[in-house]
Parts: sequence; C-alpha cells; structure tokens
Amino acid sequence: MAKILLIHQSSAFCGATAREAQDLSLALAATEHEVTLLYRGPAIFQLLPLQTTVAVKDFTVSQKLFDLYDVAAVCVCQQSLQQYQLTSAQLRLPVQVVDLSAQQQLLDDASHILVH
Repeated sequence: MAKILLIHQSSAFCGATAREAQDLSLALAATEHEVTLLYRGPAIFQLLPLQTTVAVKDFTVSQKLFDLYDVAAVCVCQQSLQQYQLTSAQLRLPVQVVDLSAQQQLLDDASHILVH
C-alpha cells in the first residue's frame, strides 16, 4: 500500500482537470492506497457547495464518497483559505486546515505525489 498525496490546484470548472483529479483520487483510494488530498489555491472552490445551477454537471457532489472510499485525509491550505477569505466551516465536508509546515510534512510522508 502506497502513501499517495494528491495535490489539487485547479478551479472546479476550469476544464476537466479538477474532475479528472477527483476521479483519480477515488480510484486510488478504491485500490487500497492511503490517499491524502491537499487542496490549494483556486482548488479550494471545489469544496464549496454550489450556490446556483451551472451549465455543466457538478462533479463535486461525489466528494461525499471520500469517506466511503477511505480517503485518509482531506486537507486545505490555510493560506489559500485566507487569500480567498473563506473558512473551513463554509466547505461542504470536514477538512484539516494545514499551514506550510504541515504541508511540508505531508510531502515528506508521501511515497508518491501527484499534482493536478
């Protein structure tokens, strides 16, 4: 079992990158890898509940499956939350807010790092 850190950096509806990264997260967790997700920059908007209907399918609702698939942790960059003036309470699922030193520890602990 590999310890995989998947870093999400893309906004939710900016192309297919964010959806593909989320699908990869679930696929890796389903194959019994220890998967930790780190959302940074505009990717944190993927964790917000949608306020209005959009013209594309909302893939972010499947984030509810993270727990079912035994995703080890869902982490959010503290600096990104501050930059976009958000709090963890506004996000659709419980997260661990991590500062730069905690992010470095995640990088050090991972056997594989994927950035999307």
